[in-house]
Amino acid sequence: MDQVLMRFEEDYDVVLECIQEVYGLEGDNLRLGKDFRKTMALPFMKMLERHCGGIQMENLHKVLWEVYQESTGRKDFLEKADILLKSYCREISSSEQNACV
Repeated sequence: MDQVLMRFEEDYDVVLECIQEVYGLEGDNLRLGKDFRKTMALPFMKMLERHCGGIQMENLHKVLWEVYQESTGRKDFLEKADILLKSYCREISSSEQNACV
């Protein structure tokens, strides 16, 4: 159980870090109204959606994009995103992770 929980936390954190990086790269496109599904953000939103029950990918993007725009840096974004998403997060079992790869 501890291994599954640790793996989940690592994967969840990595996904949030990747989203923060992608927002940095795709920021101009997103500010101009480009659909996030047509950016590098899409695969990471799909991964995050698997971790967060009860919230759809589009809503995840909307919330995280707002957090990104208001954040003062990487650490700030990661802390705020974690606080907002904590109630939606769940553990991903090894079989679920393997099925989605």
